[in-house]
Amino acid sequence: MSTSYRVKYILLFALVNLGAYFLIQNYVIHEYDFLMDIDKSIPFIPEYIWVYHSMMPVIAATMFFTVRSKRLFMTTIISCILASVIINACYALFPSFYPRPEFIPLTLSERLVDLSYNLDSSCNTFPSGHVAFAFLMYLAIRYCRQAKKMPVLKRVYLLWAIGIAFSTLTLKFHYVIDVVGGFAVAMACFYVTKHFIEKKNLYESEESNSEA
Repeated sequence: MSTSYRVKYILLFALVNLGAYFLIQNYVIHEYDFLMDIDKSIPFIPEYIWVYHSMMPVIAATMFFTVRSKRLFMTTIISCILASVIINACYALFPSFYPRPEFIPLTLSERLVDLSYNLDSSCNTFPSGHVAFAFLMYLAIRYCRQAKKMPVLKRVYLLWAIGIAFSTLTLKFHYVIDVVGGFAVAMACFYVTKHFIEKKNLYESEESNSEA
C-alpha cells in the first residue's frame, strides 16, 4: 500500500475530526457538567501531559509503519472516521464542559498543561476522543502481523491506551463517564467496521496472509 494512499485517508480523518471539533467548540453553547465524586477524588497530575500529547505521534507511527495490510488499515481508518462522527454528534447533543483547576504554571509540565488549556477549551468532553482513538490504535495492533510475531507489542499498546485514559482524568480534561464513553465508541466502531468489511469481502490484502 503506497504512502500517498495512507496520507489521503489519514488527512480525511484529520479534516473530519478537527473541522467538526472546531465548529462545535466555537458555535455550540456548553451547558452540561458531569462531575461526580469519583472525578473529584482523582488528583491533578500535570506530568501526565507528556502521555496525553503522545497521541498524534503514536497514531502516525501506527498507521504509517505498523499497520501493513490494506484491509486492516481501512478497518482502522474507517473506524476512526466513524468514531469522530459519533463523538462530535455527542458534543453537539450533550455539550458539556469541565471546570478546570486554577494553578500557577512553574514546571515545564505545568507550562505545557497551561498552554494546552489555552489551545483547547474545557468544552466538548463526552465522550473522550483521546480515549476512543487510543483504544482504536490498540485494537488495530491486536490484529496486525507484527503483534503476532511480538506479543509484547499488544501489551505495550494496551498500557499506552490505559495511560492516555488516565492522563485525561489526571489533567482534568475529561470526566470518568467520558472515558467510559470513549472506550465504548472505540469498541463499537472497530468491530462493526471489521464485521462489515469482512462480510462484504472488501479491501483484500495483496498478501496471502492478511492481517485482518
